[in-house]
Amino acid sequence: MDRSGGANIEENVPTVPGSYALLLELKEPVRLAVGRLGEFLFPRGDYLYLGSAHGPGGLRARLRHHAWPVEHPHWHLDWLRPWAALPGGWYATGTDLLECAWSQALLCLPGICIPAPGFGSADCRRKCPAHLIAFPGGVNVDLVEEVLRRVPGTPLIGRFLRA
Repeated sequence: MDRSGGANIEENVPTVPGSYALLLELKEPVRLAVGRLGEFLFPRGDYLYLGSAHGPGGLRARLRHHAWPVEHPHWHLDWLRPWAALPGGWYATGTDLLECAWSQALLCLPGICIPAPGFGSADCRRKCPAHLIAFPGGVNVDLVEEVLRRVPGTPLIGRFLRA
């Protein structure tokens, strides 16, 4: 179990609404039951989870929640988080729900796969196959950031990475 928290979330992420992309790393494969979604095998490797934060405390509150494993899982990511390191991620402020557009743009990259259909997209209005994407060959953080920035409507993106 990996209990690694996020990098500088408290200082660097604003308390406003926005969308986020969390970089996750599984050091070992893990088979998990993800709430009502079902059981999945998550291979060792890099993942990106896409979400939005529009409730109280905005991005900072949501990312703080995801930074540490929780005792009572609420979101799909809460089931995976105890097993995955969180080396960092990106966020964009604003009220637009960008996670669907980001997911669709990233799924166009070669070699990307969906390890758990429906993961993170249970309430998705655009019928995304998932908001958790796997990078079997390893993630190129510069390429991910470039893809996120190119999505129409994406404001300047903040980045937080573990030192």
